[in-house]
Amino acid sequence: MSLRIRLSRVGAKKQPSYRIVVADSSAPRDGSFIAILGHYNPLTDPYTLKVDEERAVSWLKKGAQPSETARGLLNKAGVITAFEAVRKDQAQKPRFSAEEAKARREARATRTEPPRLVRPARKDGEAPVAAATTTRKPAAKAGARARPAARSGASKSAGSKSAGSKSAGSKSAAPTRRRTTAKKPA
Repeated sequence: MSLRIRLSRVGAKKQPSYRIVVADSSAPRDGSFIAILGHYNPLTDPYTLKVDEERAVSWLKKGAQPSETARGLLNKAGVITAFEAVRKDQAQKPRFSAEEAKARREARATRTEPPRLVRPARKDGEAPVAAATTTRKPAAKAGARARPAARSGASKSAGSKSAGSKSAGSKSAAPTRRRTTAKKPA
């Protein structure tokens, strides 16, 4: 799933107004979206552009890619410059000091035994816990009917239908009844 910051059209016929939204790249233009970052109305003079800068920067940090139009609007709103400043600050700040980094490297180098898999402790007298295996039993699909047992050949031939006619012995050929209205005596 790749995230896109793009425009979603709202407004009446021949009066477009747009939302700036975060959406999945496979979602339709006016379809589902994850978050609304702002709105843009090109019909007002001058145009109206409002963007929540904090939310937009946080979505850009999470990896949302703006479309060309959305990038231009975010640039006009000052969001792109704020995002680049945040990225530079993160790149300049080390996650931990040089001394900490050196201590971590040395600790990794002195490790003599490989990391062990931690298993839950068992109580006295219990059997060891076996690894969970997934064994599938042949089960009927949900909603599927069970097939009846083998039919005899005689019932099969008696129950079969010939082309266009219904046999008298067939279960599916139920006699049709006409509704008759009883006339009341005068």
